[in-house]
Amino acid sequence: MNIKTIGSIIVGGALMVFMAALNYTPAFATNLPDLKTAKVIEETRPEPLAQEPLVCLDCHRKPNIHTNEGIIASQTFCYDCHKKADIKKGSGPKGTTLQITPDTFNKNQPDHGFIACINCHTDVARSPHKTETGATCMECHPHHSEGPANEPHLRVSCQACHFQSKFVRLDPKDNRIKLAHMDYESTPISLSGHTLADVEDEETCKKCHFKKNPVGAPSAVLPSKSALCILCHNSPLAMGHPVFGFAGLIFVVGIFMMIAFWFKGSVKGEEKSLHRKISLSSESIWNTIFSKQFFSLIKIFILDVLFQRRILKESVSRWSMHSLIFTAILLRFGLSLFTAIGFYFNPEASLMTALIDKNHWFTAFSNDLLGLFILLGIVWAVVKRFIVKPDYVVSEYQDNITLILIGSLVLLGFFLEGARIIVTMIPCGTAAYSFVGYMVSRVLSAFPFDWASIYPLMWYVHGVVAAVFIAWLPFGKMRHIFNTPLTYFIEAVDGVKKKKRV
Repeated sequence: MNIKTIGSIIVGGALMVFMAALNYTPAFATNLPDLKTAKVIEETRPEPLAQEPLVCLDCHRKPNIHTNEGIIASQTFCYDCHKKADIKKGSGPKGTTLQITPDTFNKNQPDHGFIACINCHTDVARSPHKTETGATCMECHPHHSEGPANEPHLRVSCQACHFQSKFVRLDPKDNRIKLAHMDYESTPISLSGHTLADVEDEETCKKCHFKKNPVGAPSAVLPSKSALCILCHNSPLAMGHPVFGFAGLIFVVGIFMMIAFWFKGSVKGEEKSLHRKISLSSESIWNTIFSKQFFSLIKIFILDVLFQRRILKESVSRWSMHSLIFTAILLRFGLSLFTAIGFYFNPEASLMTALIDKNHWFTAFSNDLLGLFILLGIVWAVVKRFIVKPDYVVSEYQDNITLILIGSLVLLGFFLEGARIIVTMIPCGTAAYSFVGYMVSRVLSAFPFDWASIYPLMWYVHGVVAAVFIAWLPFGKMRHIFNTPLTYFIEAVDGVKKKKRV
């Protein structure tokens, strides 16, 4: 080994010893405030995380929460405390028991016995813990359809209906109906019954639906709206009350009678054989669909049916009056149809939930605005027919019946909305979006009536009027909504056009 190699080793070793000496801090000096080393360490130390320290549940429950081992471990951990008889929320005699035993739970909830507790109670994964949200039922169970649990129940928590406890409350913070912690005499009740109720039982509905109830519900249980109500309302695809079934039957009979009337005349020269007439009509329809005339029919549908072009050419005043009624009903029908279809395929979508919620700002505002347009059109028609009385206006009894039915439906609808706001105790900030209904509610609230009992009666009156209107459609003047578009299409296909519409 030469002298250069030996020198390099010595110099390198000396440097390593020197650097180690610089970084060395005696143990007894680590807490001394006047040491620069401690100051540097303190300044560079990262800020503590703004969260609670990890506990056992964070690692040993969540990763295997869906396995048999994880489920058993989670339930065992919870039962260690909750199986004790003295566990309660609050102290003294008013403490609410939180006791729940494995045997009781598995008996009442056989399906839930294979689910980890924290899978539903997501905010209790720490010990000791506090729960604010309760069980998150919607993580596994989808929204009800509009049929079994319609729009009013959107603000009702799952536990309020599905638990056997008969005491519910209206939470003023979020205006939701929840399972109560105390009965109506302020006596604490168990929060851990976990016993499911038979929601088909009428007694379940009576938790909220009784006179002088504290949660804001009608005193009687009302049936869901009918599919026939879809003309103006977001409705389930069912008949609802039997009165709608009867009205629907009359409507179907009327449609068949109207179709039979259409085939009384000749079809392409055929005057006698009904079978031949139907065959020729079907052939003409299919030939038109698969021809260039189809686009002409679409143009006619948009301009003459939807936008009422022919009426506009005859009279701007008549078009304006007619459009207020027709366009508003058409828009409400379109919105209702879109909601029904969308909710059927994807009931959990936030858009669909908003559209069936009368308390949502868009739904509330649009319903009242379009309803107001219809009412203004009806008032305009009444003034024109019975006060102004121009020469070209001929008032027929069928027209008057139609005006009475539509006007009554809209007026009753606004009164119903006002009574609903009073009964359900909707906050002013939310109710104000139903600007017409809210004003009506302020007027109605001045009268000291039992609106919770009156509201069901108003609902049935509105329903009966709606059923009469549906049954009347194919027989009265309103049948022109079927006849007029058909006339326009036939004129376009046959090349025959009347100079002036009657």
